[in-house]
Amino acid sequence: MPPERRKGARSRRLRGRSFGGNCMGESLGFGRPVGDVRFPSDLLAQLGLGEDESLRVLDLGARTLLLERTTQATGTALPWDRDLVLTADVRAFPLADVLGLVHGAGKSGFLYFTQRDHAKAVYVHRGEVVFASSNLRVDRLGECLLRAGVVSLDQLREAERLHAPPARFGLVFVERGSLTPRELWHGVKYQVEEIVRSLFAYTSGTVYFWEGEVQPDNVVRLSLPTRRLVAEGVQRRDELLRFLALLEDPRVEVAAVENPDRDLASTERDVLAALRSESGFGAVCRRVGLDPLSAARTIQLLRLVGAVRVTRRDDNGAAAAHPELRSEGEDALRELVSNHAKLLAELVAPIVAVEGAQPAVRRLGRVLQDVAERYPDLLSGVRMGEHCTLDPEDLSRRALRLPGDRRREVTAALGELVSYLEFELKHHPRITDPEPFLSDLMELRAKIDDGL
Repeated sequence: MPPERRKGARSRRLRGRSFGGNCMGESLGFGRPVGDVRFPSDLLAQLGLGEDESLRVLDLGARTLLLERTTQATGTALPWDRDLVLTADVRAFPLADVLGLVHGAGKSGFLYFTQRDHAKAVYVHRGEVVFASSNLRVDRLGECLLRAGVVSLDQLREAERLHAPPARFGLVFVERGSLTPRELWHGVKYQVEEIVRSLFAYTSGTVYFWEGEVQPDNVVRLSLPTRRLVAEGVQRRDELLRFLALLEDPRVEVAAVENPDRDLASTERDVLAALRSESGFGAVCRRVGLDPLSAARTIQLLRLVGAVRVTRRDDNGAAAAHPELRSEGEDALRELVSNHAKLLAELVAPIVAVEGAQPAVRRLGRVLQDVAERYPDLLSGVRMGEHCTLDPEDLSRRALRLPGDRRREVTAALGELVSYLEFELKHHPRITDPEPFLSDLMELRAKIDDGL
């Protein structure tokens, strides 16, 4: 019998057991058969399992026993009918390396990461990420939409109030008119990307990879290759390191501002409790038993949902809310968007002067829609203002959410609008000499070129 046939036959032949009190079930055909073994209740209690939890044996080795912890009440289980082919300690093998290995090998499967009570899953098809999920509230769709600036905090709280499981949470925004179906789709896509990018900030934990086709619910196929998500995740990790440096500044104070009535993970609740009795970041880390980087990320999450406030005392001892931490790259991107918006406004001004705003808005609006079809992540849903201008703040928010090379995307998309306006300005029948207008914009053009 060929080796591949023998392997498949063995997988069908071997049976394991799932153990939790009197609960029995099948395990994956991965190691030698386990047999009818039951764990005593006192051992289950020592392992910290609740009454609704059980254990499933995933693998037996000469020196190892790998168990899966499952919850009977929810039916949650890992894809134990696939081959577990990789297990790694993130302290020795960072997640960027593990996901890069999966991508480079072109593997399909299910990557599962766990650290304390944090759990995240990534579905991969031929090396590319197609879906991701997380048990953290901050990674839920509503919080991701809030962080992206797509919905307001009031809209999020109203949606939470109206949501009735098992209905999809995102549909509430569509039904209330807060989002269009297309905007919701982009929001779900952004959520998946954010979950993947957030993985690379973890410096401890365990990662597992089951090989084989795994089909999740609501698959969102991303447009980004995995290697870009890894690169962006590493950049996000560096931003977290800057936030950690901020927290370790003795002039910075972090305080709990409310007792949030929301579904927080136990680590987040522990940090909130510590903040109510400790004033220093180091003391909070020691009290909760977290390493500084994990504690910094937890505070980031709590800050997002409004549960903590970060302040910094000036030289006179006065405390002020610390502004949102921005990297130099984000400031440069905002400036690039702003300069493009200014250039577009200057180019369209002579056209509006000779024919009025409304004809120009209608005509250029159609051009904007055409360009948006090629650059939907930046321009989908953008409308010309009443004076035939674009809102730089809206464009900046969109640009900061772009995947991949954000500066190149901004330059390509807005550059098409600039090129069109230049052409129209030069060939407009009612503008006899466009050169003075174009000459006056040389300095602004130079700023854009310097920012590339």
